[in-house]
Amino acid sequence: MPARPTSRPIAVYGATGYTGDLVVAELRRRGLDVVLSGRRADALAAVAARHGLDPATAVRPAAADDHAALVAAFSGCAAVIACAGPFGLYGEGAVRAAIAAGVHYVDTTGEQPFIRAVIERHGPAAERAGVALVSGMGFDYLPGDLLCHVTAAGAGRLRDLTVAYAPAGFGPSRGTAKSALVQMSGSEDVYTGGRLQPATLRQPVGRRFDFGPGIGVKPVARYPAGEVVMVPRHVDTEQVTALISAEAFAPSPRVAAAVPALLPGMVLLLRTPLRAALMRGVDRFLPEGPTEQARRAVRYTIVCETTPADGSPGRRGVLTGSDIYGITAVTTAQAVEYMAADGYDRRGGLAPSEAFDAETFLAALAPHGIAYAVTG
Repeated sequence: MPARPTSRPIAVYGATGYTGDLVVAELRRRGLDVVLSGRRADALAAVAARHGLDPATAVRPAAADDHAALVAAFSGCAAVIACAGPFGLYGEGAVRAAIAAGVHYVDTTGEQPFIRAVIERHGPAAERAGVALVSGMGFDYLPGDLLCHVTAAGAGRLRDLTVAYAPAGFGPSRGTAKSALVQMSGSEDVYTGGRLQPATLRQPVGRRFDFGPGIGVKPVARYPAGEVVMVPRHVDTEQVTALISAEAFAPSPRVAAAVPALLPGMVLLLRTPLRAALMRGVDRFLPEGPTEQARRAVRYTIVCETTPADGSPGRRGVLTGSDIYGITAVTTAQAVEYMAADGYDRRGGLAPSEAFDAETFLAALAPHGIAYAVTG
């Protein structure tokens, strides 16, 4: 799957946001031409100037609900990277416009319902248009999806595939915080019995998971991860179990132990006017995003464990890295380079492991601090 520079530009929608700015910087580092889009022309012009782009040609303003303007912004591009969230509120316009403009689409969402909507609701139209849609292409959830694919390769039918996240030191941007509020207050699916079905509010209270050396056994909560939607598309499994270390939500291990029991109540509270108040608080009290120093200090571990249906020994994959926002810029830029290369022929709504060769993509991430190993 060779990647080489394309003569057509890459559109970045939401280029004025924290993640969007990092994505633009990564695309420019790779020598790619970039089109900047979003709601505010003046803010886009400032981003263009900061990254050495000519505002007269690089800036194409478009509101999230202005279909004609979005299609015009994306037309002539090789692909679009959508970074403007919360995606459940503002994301679908960019998907529709990418299909209408005939360009490939990736996004940085961490919102499980949006990922499912991109694949199932918009995938058929994308296939007819000859373009690929790949949602959840940032830290959440490309590395995890690729890890699940390589860990389960050749294992046959699985009774369960578990993917577990353990981030450490993570501080969210405003956009991530708002997306989390939308995600927690919305619907969630689980994959069990060989199909996606709505989740209940019950959490795995008291459950613990062994993340291995350096982290150990930690209390975990059920995680509405994208892998729940993505992985069954390319792994033959009866169930996908997605977990996250409770310490990701808590200031201390003692508080973390109570998180799984508290989460259902938090979800119910977020389905009241409290969510709107918290969204306003995000804008008022959170910085646009973490400093570069804080960003680079973040560490994360993703573990995948397989349980074969025939009772044979399972396999365990472990992926580690740092800088959640930095790697999101890398993964999305790498993806559109692959998509823009001659010979790329994937179409429709796809999981990352359907859109790209998992081992090749993981190898491309190694210079950026991603390491993984599979045992068993």
